[in-house]
Amino acid sequence: MTVTASMGHLGTDVTGVAADGRRWVLRCHPDPSSVAALDVHRFADGVREMRRGDLTMIVVGGAAPASLVQAASRAGVTVVDAASLSWWENLQA
Repeated sequence: MTVTASMGHLGTDVTGVAADGRRWVLRCHPDPSSVAALDVHRFADGVREMRRGDLTMIVVGGAAPASLVQAASRAGVTVVDAASLSWWENLQA
């Protein structure tokens, strides 16, 4: 995957293209309780409008509240707890 930092563009923090050509768009939030359903929908709509991503993901720094998971599910956004990505960090070392 090729990764590019995209700070601020439509709320996107990272974009990437996987080996199979799929485009990933990620937004990172250190505090999952600060992410409202409206934020999730705006992010997802912006990504769709720009046709920028095949996989849209929000990475949060902790367990995501049920309301965030539900809003993301309705918007077609995957929510991931940053701690679950620690295996990837170990691969990069």
